Amino acid sequence: MLYGFAALSGLLAILVQRARLDISLAAIAGFTILLTLIGVYLAGVKVYDESEADLAFKEKQLYAFLVDLSYKRRIFEVLLDVVLIILSYWASYAINFPANSPAWQLFIRTLPVLVFMKMSVFLVMGVYRGLWRYTSMSDLIVFGKAVVLSSVASLILILFAFRFEGYSRKVFAIDAVLMFLLLAGSRLAFRVFRQLLPAVSKNDGRRVLIYGAGDAGELLLRELRNNRALQLAPIGFLDDDPAKSGKVIHGLRVFGGNGDLGSVCTQHEIHEVVISSLKMTEERVQEVLRTCSERQIKVKRMRITMEDLANKNNGT
Repeated sequence: MLYGFAALSGLLAILVQRARLDISLAAIAGFTILLTLIGVYLAGVKVYDESEADLAFKEKQLYAFLVDLSYKRRIFEVLLDVVLIILSYWASYAINFPANSPAWQLFIRTLPVLVFMKMSVFLVMGVYRGLWRYTSMSDLIVFGKAVVLSSVASLILILFAFRFEGYSRKVFAIDAVLMFLLLAGSRLAFRVFRQLLPAVSKNDGRRVLIYGAGDAGELLLRELRNNRALQLAPIGFLDDDPAKSGKVIHGLRVFGGNGDLGSVCTQHEIHEVVISSLKMTEERVQEVLRTCSERQIKVKRMRITMEDLANKNNGT
């Protein structure tokens, strides 16, 4: 990764030397955003134990400052989005107009208005309420609504302030598309980094086979990957549905379950089998237990329970 960034920064240096000033600044800003996102992600990876981290925090003022700054996540998100708005708006003009076009004067005049309006709409629409590592389809829908609404509001404001004379509607359409891509991409970056830069080797811990490739199995996989304290390394899925055999879920293969449990466990050196589905019949559970006991493989079953704390405290 370090060699890759070194090569990329070298290419960036050549680009900056030969390109126009605005293109050079945009390239530097994009590269800086990429490095910043990776740095923020890696800052959350635990490398030292708690005692060592506390000692470093007390002894090194610079480290203490950076850790304190990392907790001000909303400030970072706002500053990032300001840069993304500027990049998106600049790119929409760069695509439509040459460097010597008088339209760039309009870009400079309207940029502060655009930044203010879009940031205001993003705040109202709840763009800053979510956690990046859990960005989902519902968040992307919120981003899409925020981008469309902010673009429409910006158009209306520019219409009243500047009479929209000399402005290209195509610029605002391209800006909206680029803004959504940059906004969604920055929020999904942490999920991409988790796949490309795993904090712990996938081979660490006891090798686990998840029985059941449905919603419960996918939920179990995410829990095993997120909860490193369990020290369980998921190897794959096994399901009795022939239609799921050979498919892939989050990078793990789904094996056929009808009579293949023993061979799959032997071939992949499985230490534990965790049953994720509650719909499995008792007869099938007993078959799994017999097959695994012959090979000295532990069998567990995932259960999600909710406890009524009020009744527990009352002794009922």
